[in-house]
Amino acid sequence: MSSVSQGNSVTIIVPANRVLEVSTAGEASVTIEGGRTWWLRTGDKRRLLLPDPAKRVTITALSGTATYTVFYTDVVPFTGNRTLSLDDNGKLLRCDDTSNVTITVPRDLPECFSVGFIMWGTGTITVSAGSGAAKRSSVSALSTQYQWGSVLIAKNADEASAEFVLGGGFS
Repeated sequence: MSSVSQGNSVTIIVPANRVLEVSTAGEASVTIEGGRTWWLRTGDKRRLLLPDPAKRVTITALSGTATYTVFYTDVVPFTGNRTLSLDDNGKLLRCDDTSNVTITVPRDLPECFSVGFIMWGTGTITVSAGSGAAKRSSVSALSTQYQWGSVLIAKNADEASAEFVLGGGFS
């Protein structure tokens, strides 16, 4: 959560399809690029889902302090094996499967891609490097250790390689 003090404003970029929550201890305004302005009074809280594409949003604290949070993570349930895609970037994927599943990481994910996994069901999640991709990890294991185990996958910030970094609780 970030804040803006009285008499000041901040302009932030809110990614497409993300929620912005703003509250105030005084009076504040929230203006969306190319759109409308919302006025908030003491104690008001507003949650806005911003559609595609990303928008600039200006938050102004007219009196008191305005606080804001951009919710970047979507929790998405799934079952079965899956190959990661650009649409998974920035999400937390919750595996509800009772069987073991395999997540394939392709080589063509964009630089700085990241996704997290939680094993909610009773199976395990195994991470597999797709053709041309290379795993980098501090352990040799590729599977979650147990139910409620977690895994984080992040693409190396080096466009020349197809490396991904793997971290979490492994068996």
